[in-house]
Amino acid sequence: MSARCTLVIPDAGPLNSLWVADALPLLLELAMPIVVLDAIYDEVTSDPPRYAKDRDVKAFIDGHAGKEIAIAPTFVGAQARQARAKGGFVPGRGIGDAAIVEFINGHVEQYVTPDQAVLLLFEDSDFRTIHFFRQPENVHLLSTVGLLRGLEEAGVIASADAVVDAMMRPPNPERLRYMRALTDTPAGTDLPAPLGSTWTP
Repeated sequence: MSARCTLVIPDAGPLNSLWVADALPLLLELAMPIVVLDAIYDEVTSDPPRYAKDRDVKAFIDGHAGKEIAIAPTFVGAQARQARAKGGFVPGRGIGDAAIVEFINGHVEQYVTPDQAVLLLFEDSDFRTIHFFRQPENVHLLSTVGLLRGLEEAGVIASADAVVDAMMRPPNPERLRYMRALTDTPAGTDLPAPLGSTWTP
């Protein structure tokens, strides 16, 4: 049987969408180490005083930091943080893309041994255009919808469709402004690492 993965979150999309559905605690149901890239942490928690999403996601990550969740430092994230401090930061997709390429190519060995895989949880439909793909031997790709489908199959949640519906039509009307269109397939993406990997509880 393949070893379970370490979960790496290199994309703000899953954190945002699960928060919209009031489902962030589902990440803890996986009972696996969670690594959030520093560039993504900064992106999703950049303005807690003004935005409920930033405040809640920050509280969730900070509340589990050093236990279930680790923040992975990257050079890209450090440079972006310096730019923010100087008022010269320009947001854009390039930051997150560069951070995950740096992590996979230079930092992943801090979290897994060569015969283990990392699970990349993503949402953006063009995630696979990032320049480290072809899919590396030790990378398992999982979309937010794929995560929910797997949790339903494992009996952790009663209905993946109910959570997806809450992401698209949040029960809390104040979260409507934060929702985004999902571009995933109905079944989601769940591509095991070529060396072998599994993530379901």
